[in-house]
Amino acid sequence: MFHLDTLSTLVAATLVLLLGRKLVQTVPFLKKYTIPEPVAGGLLVALALLALKKSMDIEIDFDMSLKDPLMLAFFATIGLNANLASLRAGGKVLGTFLIVVVGLLLLQNALGIGMATLLGLDPLMGLLAGSITLSGGHGTGAAWSKLFVERYGFANATEVAMACATFGLVLGGLIGGPVARYLVKHSSSPDGTPDDQVAPTAFEKPDVGRVITSLVLIESIA
Repeated sequence: MFHLDTLSTLVAATLVLLLGRKLVQTVPFLKKYTIPEPVAGGLLVALALLALKKSMDIEIDFDMSLKDPLMLAFFATIGLNANLASLRAGGKVLGTFLIVVVGLLLLQNALGIGMATLLGLDPLMGLLAGSITLSGGHGTGAAWSKLFVERYGFANATEVAMACATFGLVLGGLIGGPVARYLVKHSSSPDGTPDDQVAPTAFEKPDVGRVITSLVLIESIA
């Protein structure tokens, strides 16, 4: 087993993001369907690590000490581009979207608990496989899994949460882009203009100098 220390892990993560960026820029399919750069690079590296493990029994262990600080930084800064003007610009469409999202969150939890019960598993696993991870992601999954372990004695809750969140992230990235492209291409605005020809609104493209992304962080550090 090869162990990467904190600095090596950070460098490796940076290289994975840059690899994903290069893949999306050079592979027409990935760019056409808006596959997220972390998904493109991360999936390729994950498959490579799996091949090393299965074929040569080589395993790489990453230092996770920066996981919590980086997740806190991410969630603390994710809303910096949001403002009330953008929310007002969303109008009725944003309200409808909010109602649909809440309904889907409830549906995720209902399906998760229902399937866990049918399979004879702990219903808490159904919650972890529901909106906690599929909508909340790794950060929310890590927070709730700790509560499940300490308060309800659900062993391996963290591992289940990370697996479900990763599954949701990868499939969401692979499915979301093509579906969104199809919907935009086959829908139109109220005046009949195709959605892919409509100029971005203030809500979709706020007037900011630089959008905060993982790559911007990497470029700033570099």
